[in-house]
Amino acid sequence: MKFDYAIVIPVYQGRHRLIALIPEIQKWDIKIVIVDDGSSDGIRADDFDPNITLLTHEINRGKGAALQTGLNWLKGNGFSHAITMDADGQHAPESIGSFLETSKSSPQSLIYGRRNIKGSAMPLDRRFSNIVTSALLSLFVGTRIYDSQVGFRLYPLKQDSLWTINEDGFQFESAIFFRAKKLAIPLKWVEIPVIYGNESSHMDYINDTLKFVKLLMTSIVKDI
Repeated sequence: MKFDYAIVIPVYQGRHRLIALIPEIQKWDIKIVIVDDGSSDGIRADDFDPNITLLTHEINRGKGAALQTGLNWLKGNGFSHAITMDADGQHAPESIGSFLETSKSSPQSLIYGRRNIKGSAMPLDRRFSNIVTSALLSLFVGTRIYDSQVGFRLYPLKQDSLWTINEDGFQFESAIFFRAKKLAIPLKWVEIPVIYGNESSHMDYINDTLKFVKLLMTSIVKDI
């Protein structure tokens, strides 16, 4: 199998952190695609190396929509796999090697990062939310999901139906597990560190929790 990897980074109002992150990712000599999801903080193509592709949403459409834009672009341009990373510095670039190594031994698998959140620097509300959603997803999907909310993943790009999902926001990454089950795509995980600073989250925990519950209920009555 031919391996042609790329990195997809969705970003919303994160220009300064993204500019600091990109040189660390470039050490891996992998194609980078940035999807600006309607930011107003001045992200522009000349912020980055000319070999980096910047795709832009004119308005904020949500993280799921940004990821789908990046994954579709990569599949359309002949890439075999995409690693997705957040722009806020919570995903350590040195972990990219673990994803590549696991993918090459299991090329058809969806690979996600597993953080050891017990006793970590992750804020208590996010820790609780992750534990609960991971447990519920494991129950509904029928496979142990260790970290439902992590955005550090590696997608095989052979079947675009894996990510063609009617979920534009943060629920997209949970819905992916249902779609992987439906398509019989194996799940693998790699250990990644927990990194948290003083960055703010764009998640609305009340509304996003309600949307997550709706996602679970939808999975009962129909395929996602």
